[in-house]
Amino acid sequence: MLKLIAMLAALHLPLVAAKENSNAGPPVEVPQTKPRIAIVIDDLGHHANNAAFIKLNYPLTLAIMPFSSKAEELAEQASDAGHEVMIHMPMQPESMAEQAQEVLDLADTKAQFLATLSAAFSRLPQAQGLNNHQGSLMTAQSLQMEWLMAALKQRQMYFLDSRTSAATVAEATARKVGIPSNRRHVFLDNDPSLEAIAERWKRVELIAENQGYAIVIGHPYPTTLQFLQELARKQSNAYELVYFSKLLCLPDASSKASNSYCW
Repeated sequence: MLKLIAMLAALHLPLVAAKENSNAGPPVEVPQTKPRIAIVIDDLGHHANNAAFIKLNYPLTLAIMPFSSKAEELAEQASDAGHEVMIHMPMQPESMAEQAQEVLDLADTKAQFLATLSAAFSRLPQAQGLNNHQGSLMTAQSLQMEWLMAALKQRQMYFLDSRTSAATVAEATARKVGIPSNRRHVFLDNDPSLEAIAERWKRVELIAENQGYAIVIGHPYPTTLQFLQELARKQSNAYELVYFSKLLCLPDASSKASNSYCW
């Protein structure tokens, strides 16, 4: 052993290999991804004062009733402001037994169904996707949901399942057909009092923290607007507000990144 040490010393070689490269910089800290939250406001387009939501200076996805009186004007304003627009498509709920115009219902033939959809697309060309207004009965129908998803796929649009019924097959059909999609996790303002909205928001934050993201739907109530205005002033660093299109489950299941927002 002594002979080996003497030999290394004579050759001016180090006795112990360095554990770290002396030229290496400090370790790089990998940034932690913040939980993401998408806020969707439904039922827009009936009143001019709905434009107040457009003035919120953070990502907000506006779901506009396509056949409402202010729909086209509001969609244009929202698009000009950089907000994301989707069609809030009326669909038959369990409580509506009779056929109605401008509503997707079970009495529609396929041609009638697609004609109503086409009219909605024409009125809101800014829309990137569609979600259901009501529709507890319609979203449980496999055949009609296949008609809907095929029409969305043809236009390269996404789908948000508002989940107005536990029996919905809409999201599952979207994935089957290959439509980018996702689901609502929380209704923000079923009780529109400020106190109740604040409590529901805590639920939104908890879901986002636990699974990395959350999708919340609100409505154009004065108290909802007031809460969202206060949210803008708080500017929390605990999460990132994004448009709904940033939280899509994509149809390319071969990509790991595509499954980030899939159930």
